Amino acid sequence: MRQHPRIAAIDLGSNSFHMLIAKATTRGYRIITRHRQKVRLADGLTPELTLNDAAIERGVACLKDFAQLLKNYEPLQVRCVATASLRKASNRKQILKHFERALGATIDIISGTTEAGLIYQGATLDLARPDSAMLVLDIGGASTEVIAGIGTEPHVLKSLDMGCVVWQNRYFADGLITAARFAEAIDSAKKLIQPLAKTYQAHGWQTVCGASGTFRAVQDCLRQHGSDTMSAEFINYCMQETIKLGHVEQLEQLGIRDDRMAVFCGGLAILVALTESLDIRTIDLAQGALREGLVHTMLTERKRSLA
Repeated sequence: MRQHPRIAAIDLGSNSFHMLIAKATTRGYRIITRHRQKVRLADGLTPELTLNDAAIERGVACLKDFAQLLKNYEPLQVRCVATASLRKASNRKQILKHFERALGATIDIISGTTEAGLIYQGATLDLARPDSAMLVLDIGGASTEVIAGIGTEPHVLKSLDMGCVVWQNRYFADGLITAARFAEAIDSAKKLIQPLAKTYQAHGWQTVCGASGTFRAVQDCLRQHGSDTMSAEFINYCMQETIKLGHVEQLEQLGIRDDRMAVFCGGLAILVALTESLDIRTIDLAQGALREGLVHTMLTERKRSLA
């Protein structure tokens, strides 16, 4: 057995599939390589919650690529988890057979609470002080996780039934962007957040960090604008500028990357709803998310087994 083995953490999200391969070190781990593919599983969920063949084929193609990378890097341990889209899919057993055959590894469909806990671990490893109250937000493709904790320990964990892909398809499907559509999308998101607002505000936080692609996209807007603080005011400004552009194909003018344009409005509407419902003033960009949390958990379990 290698003294410092390689491990692989794979996250089958509703928008993107991620793989992180890391090497264990005496102080934790060192990332060897990261890979991400836009699979957009949530795009393939029908109203009956069946995942369609096109989405399954995109997932299989990605996992075959991941399988080749696993063969190249030969990690000692592989852990793969799937999130909201597969939690919802009525044909998930059939999908898992295809996905596990393509990857060559077992895939666990994790609960929303487990997902939230892993996200919090990954997001706070480098940011949190032991006594710091934290709020972590992750806007995924089909779910949004809101987690409050102290240091690296999560205390309040919720997974909400909304995400950037689902909201984009529901409110901006044809690519047109209007103030009325944003208002409707924000109002729908608030209805899911507001029943929980008092619980989170009672817990409190000193720092808020965002751990998903929506936050990185807003950060890109910040850079283009010459600003460095992701404030509630800037997020609202970003929405107003988005509305002025009128169509998703114009979002590159705000600095939005091509691979993010198709789901940006859905994620931004949820973000606005979060900042307004929870009275969030500023947000930091987290350096980690679910896969980093998964690596941390794998290493912790390994240390316990060797003790």
